[in-house]
Amino acid sequence: MADKESVSKLKLLSSHHEAGNVRTFVFETGGIKWIPGQCQCYVLPQAGTKEEDNLRYFTIASSPSEGEIHISTRVSQSRFKQALNAMKVGDEILAHGVEGDFTWEEESTEGVVLVAGGIGITPYRSILLARENHGKPLNAKLLYFNRDVDAAFETVLKALEAMHPELSVLMLIGEQISAEAILQHAPQASKQTLYLSGPESMVESVGSDLKKRGVNVKQDWFPGYDDKNY
Repeated sequence: MADKESVSKLKLLSSHHEAGNVRTFVFETGGIKWIPGQCQCYVLPQAGTKEEDNLRYFTIASSPSEGEIHISTRVSQSRFKQALNAMKVGDEILAHGVEGDFTWEEESTEGVVLVAGGIGITPYRSILLARENHGKPLNAKLLYFNRDVDAAFETVLKALEAMHPELSVLMLIGEQISAEAILQHAPQASKQTLYLSGPESMVESVGSDLKKRGVNVKQDWFPGYDDKNY
């Protein structure tokens, strides 16, 4: 767990439905600074006395330019998710540190490939909006694998694509995520950096397969998800 000395209490400002069972919870920043793509540890003591019930890591889905911290997640029956969903405006969550190197800060114009499996789309929302805010090129191909048509952030991603011809967003609904599928849709990945985000088991297996094929892969995984609930 992150250093408890760096704990902050963040108030809930609002929450809203995204798509399917995905909901976004909007918190004040509490002065916290983060690089787009990084994650943070959150604790809700009301969810239970054990860490397995009251502690979760989430990638921050908002860009620092938005002045808010967004937690976007599938609302399951876990004690943590139910406690999060029950929060009222003004309620507080405990936030510990900021960490992770799943970031895209390079100025290169060569481009990257971004691959998301379901809720693994959250870091890309933060990354792309931040780059646009800073006037940086969005030279990327985004492969968004989702289990059904209820895909979070599709509207904002398509809006970014419409404004930036260097950005390509490909929605892949119901298609299995594999190294073969990724390289078929984005053959340039063999020569570019590939970002892979999604369920832990998928990221580990597909990431390993891509690396065996010589692809330069950066990984971000989400525990608690599999090929049925991502």
